[in-house]
Amino acid sequence: MSAIFKRGPAQPQANITSMIDVVFLLIVFFVLVSQIVDLESVDMDLPAPESPATALPEEEPRAVLNVLPGEDGMCDGYRLAGRDYSPDPTGLLELRTALVGLYRDTPGLRVNLRADRGTDYRWVSPVLQLVRQAATLSEVGLDAARMNLVVQRGEGGS
Repeated sequence: MSAIFKRGPAQPQANITSMIDVVFLLIVFFVLVSQIVDLESVDMDLPAPESPATALPEEEPRAVLNVLPGEDGMCDGYRLAGRDYSPDPTGLLELRTALVGLYRDTPGLRVNLRADRGTDYRWVSPVLQLVRQAATLSEVGLDAARMNLVVQRGEGGS
């Protein structure tokens, strides 16, 4: 009798160790990404554009600047790159310094401004000035200072 028949029929086996490793890495990746996305996410009621001619921006380096909504059109502060800044002059100066650093590190930077539709414009206007000042101070120039106003798209995707 041969050696093959003494051991009995072959048992098919699959080594799934590497597959378990891949699944574990995917789980870790999605957990980390979901936490990073939550850092830039602030619950607000974004304004809807009056004209449906808005287009999705091209892929480019960007920073999200949130105007944190308060009660009755007030502002609780500003958030840039996961860090909160107060709406007082000291907080605005710190925010400008952070923007200058971002512009120096990333010259083609676009700033996406998010503000609740109920927030008074007097809280949005200083941010527009800060972006302009930061671009000038970082020596990228006003032509390179680009800001996108984030709005909520309509129901039909337009």
